[in-house]
Amino acid sequence: MPRVAAGDVELYYESLGEGTPMVLQAHDHTPWLFGQAPVFSQRYRFLTYDRRGTGRSSSPPGDWSAEDLSDDLAGLLDALEIEKAIVGGSSLGGVVTAQFAVDHPGRALALVIGHTVPYVDAEGRAWLEEEIVTARAGRPPIVRQPRSGPDEEEGPLTTDPEFAASAWGKMMAAAGTGLGRTADERARAIAVLRDWDQRPRKEDFAKIRVPTLLIVGERESRSTIAGAREWASWIPGAEFLVLAGAHHAAPREAAPAWNAAVQGFLDRHGLGGQSRR
Repeated sequence: MPRVAAGDVELYYESLGEGTPMVLQAHDHTPWLFGQAPVFSQRYRFLTYDRRGTGRSSSPPGDWSAEDLSDDLAGLLDALEIEKAIVGGSSLGGVVTAQFAVDHPGRALALVIGHTVPYVDAEGRAWLEEEIVTARAGRPPIVRQPRSGPDEEEGPLTTDPEFAASAWGKMMAAAGTGLGRTADERARAIAVLRDWDQRPRKEDFAKIRVPTLLIVGERESRSTIAGAREWASWIPGAEFLVLAGAHHAAPREAAPAWNAAVQGFLDRHGLGGQSRR
């Protein structure tokens, strides 16, 4: 089984293809194997892994931070003797990507920061507190995104209902462990989002000199779209993209469009990889 020691955690990972390393991550590795690995492994050495507390990776005790998850990613690259890689992620994986960019400067060839925001406002924090309670109670958390303001009774759904009800969507949902294997692990993962605030690191984001794409779905919360747009303004030359018709789960439910957007971004910056076809 492919596992590596990365500090205080043992990480399970998958590696497909060859060429420039590309790492995509969020929770457990399985969604990326369905939607992204078959495409990107044709051009890159495609890597994905189970975040701590998910899939087959270990689960260190205590609270976790974005810094911990960023260090896990750096530890994975160290163990695989990879100096630099294209690094991307979605949702909590976008948080990890952004934290990695400022905590481990010089190690990313390009950044894909997907479906997240640079900081959590009061509305978002209250929402995440409720989601932590939901997770600890053993109920499915993060079914909806946060409200964007008092004019909304509830936030938008995380996933397109038609996709979730499809055979493909059901198979993907049944294949992995999502936010975590246990109620406690899911709650600890959500707590990382609750405590997320990169405003003190704005100067570090201004120093980023690698191609950066911030991507969100059109059907995400208005606050998520606005937050990602603001974030793009912190990073010199960053691109901002709203993926038409997509929800928060865009890498899964809209994989062809999401992949095309990422590949187009990399192509524009001379990081298109090599295909042997």
